[in-house]
Amino acid sequence: MAEARLLTSKEVIRKLDISLRQLYYWELKGIIKPKSVLMGSREFKRYSDQDLHVLKKVKSYLDEGYTLARAIQKAHKNSNQGN
Repeated sequence: MAEARLLTSKEVIRKLDISLRQLYYWELKGIIKPKSVLMGSREFKRYSDQDLHVLKKVKSYLDEGYTLARAIQKAHKNSNQGN
């Protein structure tokens, strides 16, 4: 089975039309936990399709006027129902 492609921070912020600062803030809030990938002596964050899916839902709820806490709650609830 082929390994799923992981997205870079730049790809995620472009797809969601958010700032890098906002992405990192959402990580800090525990919405997602990106994978750390070592390349030489440097460590990079990589995001799965599931991470992107959750972040899209959070952004959608925020755009509808929900608070961040409620948007996170709804996004995780809906993601778990889809599994």
